[in-house]
Amino acid sequence: VALWLICCASTVLAFTQVQYGTTGRSTASKLSASNDDLPSEVDVAIVGAGLGGLCAGAILNTVYNKKVAIFESHYLAGGCAHAFDRKSKSGETFTFDSGPTILLGCSEKPYSALRQVLDAVGQQVDWIRYDGWGMIENPTKENELRWKCELGPDLFQQGPLAKFGGPGALEEFEALRSACRGLVVGSNIPAMAMRAGSTALIPLLRYFNTLVDLIKQGPELTGTFEPYMNGPKFVIKDKWLRDWLDALPFSLSGLPAARTSAAAMAFVLEDMHREGAALDYPKGGLGSVVDALVRGLEQGDRGSALYLRQTVKSVDFDSDGSKATGLTLANGHNVRACDGVVCNAPVWSLRNLIQNDKAGEKLGTRESGPSGEPRQSWFISEKGTPAISLKRKDPDGDSSSPRLLEQCDTAEMTGSFLHLHVAINATGLDLSKME
Repeated sequence: VALWLICCASTVLAFTQVQYGTTGRSTASKLSASNDDLPSEVDVAIVGAGLGGLCAGAILNTVYNKKVAIFESHYLAGGCAHAFDRKSKSGETFTFDSGPTILLGCSEKPYSALRQVLDAVGQQVDWIRYDGWGMIENPTKENELRWKCELGPDLFQQGPLAKFGGPGALEEFEALRSACRGLVVGSNIPAMAMRAGSTALIPLLRYFNTLVDLIKQGPELTGTFEPYMNGPKFVIKDKWLRDWLDALPFSLSGLPAARTSAAAMAFVLEDMHREGAALDYPKGGLGSVVDALVRGLEQGDRGSALYLRQTVKSVDFDSDGSKATGLTLANGHNVRACDGVVCNAPVWSLRNLIQNDKAGEKLGTRESGPSGEPRQSWFISEKGTPAISLKRKDPDGDSSSPRLLEQCDTAEMTGSFLHLHVAINATGLDLSKME
């Protein structure tokens, strides 16, 4: 295996130390393990215990019978999706999610990639279905709007869109959905059927007709939603509809619609408004998903494990820099990876992990250092309020075929945003009246 790099853009979060989750840890994760407890050789070494790293580790351990070690610098697993506890002055313990709370395709088919991974590793999570969420526009101002985004056929169209959109908003919205419907044809191919390497097409043959339709979509399939917002595929003219389409992907990627994946936008626009559409929330919070993936990683007798508070200093390579051979931890411990390395660290930190000069040359390292700065999604306006950067600055030079590290250095980075965590003791409250 040459070099496995699954680099998931993520935000690095820091919290004061707390105990993990209300479900407790039944797994054998190693907290601050000494060098004597750390493995010296594994099949696959993974940098980072975000959801991507945990999914990779659980699949490799359970499905492919590999000995896996995941090294995470934080004291909690989950990355941006970790959960943490806080105790009130009266001694009550509340669990908070640090990241995403809007999930699709986990309780009923068509299943999302996350649900497919959980099924593949034999781990179950209890899901709570709900039909929408509340929106507040322009809070505390005279033009404040409050409404609920309900999932299902025509509920959005006959509700908030008809109420707040302009005369042609409904027709425009349906025309947009029709224009990008071809992009969702790939949802009929399970994520578990996709592979890398020379045999990639073999598991896809059973989905041949869908694959043909997918190929017909051309480059639009892997591009952004820009052509469907501002042309040439389609142009959104209604102001309220444009604002809503920008608010929707912020929940998915922290980016405005024009810079969100076209396939992701098309899928959400299709899935939210179908018969039986619903959102899913894991009972116990996102921490229960993290717990399930850790169980998938550590089950069996292969010795796979998660090591917390273990910062990775560098990815090690062979003499010519063509194959990743392991990791060096910040404490000096070396871990040999017989099959390869998976990187789930933030993409902007990848350059610092590649310290082998020959590997750096192959991946795009330059003597002058990073080839560009992260492209920002947000800026502070003259009024002191955050605003969307409508235009994205491309990196200098030829951007038609950037090297891997150049792509990582200039990957678009969302601005910071604040989560206000509020805990309410629900004892005695009529939860059926919650909005």
